[in-house]
Formats: sequence, C-alpha cells, structure tokens
Amino acid sequence: MEVSRRRDLWTFAILFTSLEMAFMMIAQLWFYPPELHAYILAREPLLMLMVSLPVCLYLGGKMHETHLRKQELRAMVRRDRLTNVATRDFFYERLAQDPDAYGVSLMVDIDHFKQVNDTHGHLVGDAVIRGVAEVLKANCREEDIVCRFGGEEFAIFLHHVTPEQGQDIAERMRKRVAEATITTRDIALSATVSIGGSLKAAAQDINTSISKADAALYNAKAGGRNRAVMSWAKDCAA
Repeated sequence: MEVSRRRDLWTFAILFTSLEMAFMMIAQLWFYPPELHAYILAREPLLMLMVSLPVCLYLGGKMHETHLRKQELRAMVRRDRLTNVATRDFFYERLAQDPDAYGVSLMVDIDHFKQVNDTHGHLVGDAVIRGVAEVLKANCREEDIVCRFGGEEFAIFLHHVTPEQGQDIAERMRKRVAEATITTRDIALSATVSIGGSLKAAAQDINTSISKADAALYNAKAGGRNRAVMSWAKDCAA
C-alpha cells in the first residue's frame, strides 16, 4: 500500500490497527478460557488501540515521506530544473512508450545566444532560456512534448498534427518568441528562434525525425535565422 496523500495516512493507520486488533482478539479468545472472554472484550480493544494506532501513524508517516522522495526523484528525471519543461531523457522515454505516435518533430534553437551570455552573463542567459521555454510550452497542447534538448536548444513533438498544422504551430511559436519581452535583473531583452521541422510516421524511429528536423534547423539558421523551415518544403535543401 502506498501512502501518497495525507488522508491516506489515516486510512492506512485505521485499516492496519483494525486488522491487528481483530487478529489479536481472535487469538486471545481462542487461547484463553471462556471465563476470561468478558474481561478481554472489555479491556483489550482500548489497550490495543492506544498502542497500535500511534505506531501505525508513525509507520504511515514514514511511508508518506518515502512517497514524496520518490516523487521528487521522478521530477528530477522528467523535468528540466531551469525551464520546467521535459528533460531529453523523458522525451525519448515518452515516445518509446508510444512507438505508433505520428506527427511533427520540431528542433528549436535560440538565435545568437552566445552573444547574450558574453554581453550580460550566464544568469541573464538562463532567464532567456527560461522565457523562451515558457513561450514554447504556452503554444503547445497538453498531449505535446516540449523538452530542453541541450543548452539553448529545444525539441518538441506535436502529436497527431498534419504538416500544415505543424508548420502553422512552428510559425506561431517563432512569432510569439520574437514578440515577447524577457525582463531579468532590470534588463529587458528580446530573443528570436530558428526552427526546423520534420514529419514522424507511425512506427518510425524518433531519431530519424529528429535528425531531419535538425537538418531543417541548420537551413533556417543558414537562411538568416528567425525563421521556421520544414524538411518537406520544396525550398528546403537536402
């Protein structure tokens, strides 16, 4: 039994106290002579309740603490600390659990990010990464996956969207990032992103789609940055 919530603590304690009391009462009534049964029934339940309930509450509390620690560890594996989007590991884990997923993969890179770090420092750079992540996440649905792929780069998987829908979403993200103002340490900054996209067919390895999206991202950056290029577009170089 897992004690995941505070109210589960009392459920655990009452359940196991009741079971222990029932077992002990049956055992005592079985082994002791009938003339002592009235005495046992009058005194033993209260005594066992006073002893057993605090012990069960203590054990339940420890189980609850263990559950919370497990949740914290899961969060560390699944959520990027800086941006609160998914980690790269969780991105691949989630798609491995759904190999028949199809849709559009996007690779997103913050333009000229090194200049931000060199000019304003890494703490401001972190704020820019966090701000861009918030915009990307705000323009995705709950069933989509946004992950920090590494550094200032993000990977996004848009579940069950058509190429046209995927391109529209990528373009909307690009515009929303460019329009956003990121304020940190009394500094107001704006950022732009370059985006590359590719299709992922059902049962296709996600790495194949990511590789094509990454190539499209390279074309977006080579074409002047602050643009979205889809691998299936006619003007996208191989």
